Amino acid sequence: MRTYKKKWFFVVCIVLVSLTTISIFAGPTIIRDNRIFDLAATPVLGRGYSLAINTFQSTCMKDIKVTRPSYDFDYTFESMESLKETKRASTISGKADVSYLAFDIKASGTSTTIEGKKYFYHNVRVEVNVDTYYASVDESSTKLSDSSRILLANNDIPGFFHSCGSYYVRSLGRTAKFVSIFTYLHEEETRDKQFELQLELAIKGFGAQLMKFLGTGAQADLSLSVKSSFASMARKKRLTITTKAWGLGKNEKASLISYDLETYKGAIKDAFMSMQDPMTGRVTTMEIVPWVENADFQRYIKLEEDTEAESGKKLLLFEKKHILSLNAEFLARIDRTARTLMDIYYKALICRQMIDMNWKRDGKFLPGLENAEIQNNRNPNKIRITRLDSELSPEKIEQLYRNEDAFMYGEGGARDCIKEIIKEGIFKRSWRDIEVCRNLRKKFSTSLNNIIDDYCMPRLVRQRREE
Repeated sequence: MRTYKKKWFFVVCIVLVSLTTISIFAGPTIIRDNRIFDLAATPVLGRGYSLAINTFQSTCMKDIKVTRPSYDFDYTFESMESLKETKRASTISGKADVSYLAFDIKASGTSTTIEGKKYFYHNVRVEVNVDTYYASVDESSTKLSDSSRILLANNDIPGFFHSCGSYYVRSLGRTAKFVSIFTYLHEEETRDKQFELQLELAIKGFGAQLMKFLGTGAQADLSLSVKSSFASMARKKRLTITTKAWGLGKNEKASLISYDLETYKGAIKDAFMSMQDPMTGRVTTMEIVPWVENADFQRYIKLEEDTEAESGKKLLLFEKKHILSLNAEFLARIDRTARTLMDIYYKALICRQMIDMNWKRDGKFLPGLENAEIQNNRNPNKIRITRLDSELSPEKIEQLYRNEDAFMYGEGGARDCIKEIIKEGIFKRSWRDIEVCRNLRKKFSTSLNNIIDDYCMPRLVRQRREE
């Protein structure tokens, strides 16, 4: 009886470990941080992605079908009664903590003098938010592209991951925002609630509330005179409209320019229509899935065939997926490191040529440029051009080339690791079990020349006089 219980306990443990392992190896990953907020990158449904190096690869799906998305809509009208509230509007953040450009407006409560009379600034914020989600690749109707299928059919698995990444983008969540700050002048430091109520009713266009505000005897055909009266009050209050919008789609008929309330309401309507396209908007969430979880991928890579490991034991399917994902990410890191090393080398070469052609003659700086300051769009800081010039000596540039060569082709370099992975089988043996690959991991944190990376290609800012 005791032996039976031990056997049963052992079987249960094996099952639990297997289920736990499967849940770890598989499944999607949700990204909702700064990795997807870079406007220079382009997240696209079905596009390849490498989690290890945070880069987007080629789109390896064709005729992508998208599920019907859902939308959240939010409309806000509020007064900003304090300096703190005005500053909050100056760095408006979306629900996914996306920071936007600041509004150049006067804080509520600050004053100005016009024709000898003191006025106070007051601000009202109007905001429209549209969040799109559930826009996902319909994998039952979307297949791999012809070229990616050929790579798998030819058993060029490293080539597939090099082009398509180890993950693909399955779904995207987006946000679009239309924000306006109405600023008016009032003779008192406290805000004009009556004017703001009329402004809100005029913007929202709620006819019943407008009639209630005007009185029971008001008629709809008085709307023209009401608009004229409010326009006169707006001019007296020196009402201005400052608008910013993010994540809008291109709409040929849309007009977002506002010069009065009527055109402003039209701008809101056009902006809202421009937000409806599920393919537009700032990306705030991204779901990525390993290619090994894609049914079409498994169909062409034939992971279900029997495979013998080095020990002679058969590998389970989830083990193959896990090993394949690990090796794909590791190869991506190798490629990223090698490209980074070569990029800094080529950047240094071009930067050296640029300085020699534009600001030097016969190896010397042109008169007056010896202490010139330079800057790059990537870095707002400034340094003297002589400092960058010293980092671009022939010896230092040659060393940059040697760094890449040693990483790829030196003893115990990346080439030896890649050969071992391919020889053993990319989904048979993990890089963690290969000594040369484990040692190579220490070389991924290769230090670069920050001066070259931050200031090439340089542009002249101003000249400094000798002290």
